[in-house]
Amino acid sequence: MRLSLFALLPVVPAALGCAGTVSGASDGVDAEAVTTTSAVVAVERTADSTEGSRAEASARFIRVVAPSSADDALRAIGASLDLPASGSCAAITSLAVAPSTQAPVVELLDVGGITLQADGVETRLAARQLPDVTDVVSGVVYARATEPSLLPTSTRYVIHVAGGQGLEPFELTAAAPGDPGDVHVTGEDVAGTLVATGATVELSWPAAADRTDDVVYVDIRPNGVRCVFDGATAGHGSVSTLFFDDAGTLVVHRLRRQPLSARGIDSGEVRFDFARTIAYRR
Repeated sequence: MRLSLFALLPVVPAALGCAGTVSGASDGVDAEAVTTTSAVVAVERTADSTEGSRAEASARFIRVVAPSSADDALRAIGASLDLPASGSCAAITSLAVAPSTQAPVVELLDVGGITLQADGVETRLAARQLPDVTDVVSGVVYARATEPSLLPTSTRYVIHVAGGQGLEPFELTAAAPGDPGDVHVTGEDVAGTLVATGATVELSWPAAADRTDDVVYVDIRPNGVRCVFDGATAGHGSVSTLFFDDAGTLVVHRLRRQPLSARGIDSGEVRFDFARTIAYRR
């Protein structure tokens, strides 16, 4: 295992490889407690040469009481995406901020029906009622696993929220990026297997015609290393083979984030994370 060397250097260059006041108290919460409302809508796709392709859309609308933050709440419900600094690599386990002494109490809002429409096809997210086993999360989470063709790449999505629990109905649009099939990995053969030889694995991809701020990043398994490529050198990146085990997988992601703005929501984003998985060996 080569992760022991990496663990000494938790972050290294990749080239080396609306606030308001609660109107009434409930569950012991102070009536004057300050709350914030945030939202994350995520569309994820993964292409795997051995396990096939899969896709999922999810949405979470969360209300959290100060002093906890939206970031705390997103981590508590598993909806955060933690990345190392641009141009560097880090162990995935090192990226999450240490939890505060008191776990955030998270309310997942019931905002009515949520649908996503892309290329004329509508996907309705299913609502699931919590609480979960931690007893700090309650409310409704929305998700739908479906065929990748129903959540396409390189197209415009229309997201419609019916509204509820103090949030008015709203609709927004977001443009999905292309999938990372155009990210070329040196050493990958036609069968989709990578032979990781030499000091680094090189990646390259064409410049995006519509956006230049998409992020390309990789996860290296089983060692649990994540690398984000420097936007200043968009189109190329390299990863040290010190981060690779004798065999595993390299997951190549293209990520696009768009702010989610709606009345009654303090912060939020629409997140597209499209990936493909490459088996590797040394």
